[in-house]
Amino acid sequence: MQKGFEMGRLRSAVSVGLMAAAWFTASVTATAVIVLPGRTEQNALSPVVQRRVATVILAQRIRAYAAMAQAHSLCLVRQGTLSSSEAVHALNISLRDLGIDPVVLKNPLVEAVSPQFQGLLGTDCGLDPKHEQEAQALLRNEL
Repeated sequence: MQKGFEMGRLRSAVSVGLMAAAWFTASVTATAVIVLPGRTEQNALSPVVQRRVATVILAQRIRAYAAMAQAHSLCLVRQGTLSSSEAVHALNISLRDLGIDPVVLKNPLVEAVSPQFQGLLGTDCGLDPKHEQEAQALLRNEL
């Protein structure tokens, strides 16, 4: 096993993590939109309420991304693709690249949901399509 920090391997892990989490977030976004009131109902809400709803939804999606990205990183560690320190560093890079403070990983909701997501990942550390509905339910109910 090679020692030291290999930037190429780390960057590829970041890319894979971003793709997996982006795919997951996109599939979850479709579900989240269904839960929102219709466009005419949204327009009837005051701008303050609309901003608050948007803020709550954004926070939920950030937590969802962080939890899924963390589950993906831990899966790569479990497979031996990355060391634990490389996975942490790659995860921090991917979050910062999106403008998300890595402190979100310490959010109690993220800490609780991330291990549950790990059980839904396939051998490629991506969300197993047969567990997509379970993952969406987990997001709706837990985040």
